[in-house]
Amino acid sequence: MDKNFIFKIIEKLKKKGCDQSDVFLTKNFSISSSRRLGKLEKNEQSESYDLGIRAIVGKKQSIISSNNVNLKNIESLISNLYERVLVVPDNPNCGLLESTKVSSFDKKKFDSLDLYDSKYPNINELAEKAKILEDSALKNPLITNSEGAEVSWSRSNFFLGASNGMYQEFKKTNSSYILAVLASKDFSMERDYDYRSSVYLNDLGDLAKIGTETANRAVSKLNSRKIKTCKTSVIFDAKVAPSLISNLSSAANSRIISRGTSFLKDKLNKTIFGKKINIIDNPMIKRQTKSKIVDSEGNECSNKKLIENGTLKFFFNSLEYARQLNQKASGHASRSPSSLPYPSPTNLYLEKGDISKEKLIKELNNGLLITELMGSSINYSNGDYSRGANGFWIENGEITYPVSEITIAGNLIDMYANLTPANDLEFKFGINSPSCLIEKMTVAGI
Repeated sequence: MDKNFIFKIIEKLKKKGCDQSDVFLTKNFSISSSRRLGKLEKNEQSESYDLGIRAIVGKKQSIISSNNVNLKNIESLISNLYERVLVVPDNPNCGLLESTKVSSFDKKKFDSLDLYDSKYPNINELAEKAKILEDSALKNPLITNSEGAEVSWSRSNFFLGASNGMYQEFKKTNSSYILAVLASKDFSMERDYDYRSSVYLNDLGDLAKIGTETANRAVSKLNSRKIKTCKTSVIFDAKVAPSLISNLSSAANSRIISRGTSFLKDKLNKTIFGKKINIIDNPMIKRQTKSKIVDSEGNECSNKKLIENGTLKFFFNSLEYARQLNQKASGHASRSPSSLPYPSPTNLYLEKGDISKEKLIKELNNGLLITELMGSSINYSNGDYSRGANGFWIENGEITYPVSEITIAGNLIDMYANLTPANDLEFKFGINSPSCLIEKMTVAGI
C-alpha cells in the first residue's frame, strides 16, 4: 500500500463523476498482554487495514469505510459510495481545502517529533511488564482483589490523500497500561486504578512504583465517610483535573458553537479565567500521542493559546465549521477512516501555576480534595456542572479522612473564573492539567 494505491482510488472516483474526494488508509498492528490475580489471562495480537473513502459531488458529501482492501471490494465500495452521495442532503460548507492552501507534508519535520518507537517489543516483554505492574500492587496486604493489569503496544501506518493534491504518509507507535485493584478491610471495600499512554513503551514509567501507588490510593479510601451538604472550596487532583480542560475543549468545539448550544458561543475574545491562566494547544511536543504537523485536511498545525491571560482566543474547528462560522481554519481537523473530518485539540494543557498541591491544601481551612469522578451531568448550553465524586476532607489545612457518595455541583463559567492551578503538571494524556483549586462549589452529601 502506497501513494499510488491512494491516488488510483481517487482517479476512479473522478471517472465515476465525483468532483472531489479523499482516501484514508491505516495499517495497524497491535499486541497486548493481561493478567489477573497473578495469572496470565490472555495474550493478543492483531493486524488490520482500515480504509475510508469520501466523495463530494457538488455540495453533497458521503463517506464509506471497510477493512477489506482487495481491488474487487474497492470497486464495490466506490459504486456504493457514488450512489449514496447523490441522494444525501446538500451541505453548503462541505469541500476540500483549496489546492493552493494545502500545506506540504514535511517528513523531516514530522520525524523530528519522534512519534515512532522503532524498538518492537515481543509479547513476552509485555507480559513481564503486566506482571510487574499487578504484582507490585498485590504486595499490599489490604489489596484483596484485582480487575487486572494490561500492557499494550501498537504500530500504525497512515496514508491520506485527496484530489486537491494533499498527501500525508507517516507512522506512529502507541503504548499503554491499565491497572485496577480493590482494597478491603472489615466491611469497607474501595477501588483505584491507573492508566497511561505514550509513544514509547519505556516512557510509561516505573511500573513497580505505579502498582504500589495505585494500591496505596485504594487503601487510603477505606472506611470513607459521608459528609453533610455544604458549600466549600474544592481541589481537583491532577488525576481528575484534566476533565475540566476537556469540558472547556468540548464547549469550544465549533460543532456545538455552530448549533448555538455552547455557553462559550458569545465568549470569543472575552475573559473567562483569571488573568494568569493560559491553556495551550501545542501540536509540536515531542513524543506526545497527539502531536502532528498538518491536520487531516491539509492545514498547517501550530502552537496556539486557547486561553491567553484568561481570555478565550479561538474555537477548535475543521473546514466545514470554519466556513459556517466565517472563521479561519484553526488546524484542528481530525478524522478516522470511518468519519468525516471533525474538530479536535492536539496536546491541550493548562499551564502550571507557581504553588504546590501540598501548599494549596495547607492554605485551605476546610475543603475537599477530589480524587475520583463518576458519571457526568454537564449542560453545555449554560455551563451547569454536576458529577459524582470521591475524595478526602481537608480540615485546618490537612487531609483528615476519605469521603464518598458525594456530588459536586457548580457552573463552569463560575468555576473557570475562580480556578487556581498548582505546579504538578504531567503529560500523561492528550489533555493534561495540574491539580486545580476551585473556590466555592456545592457539595451534596447527607
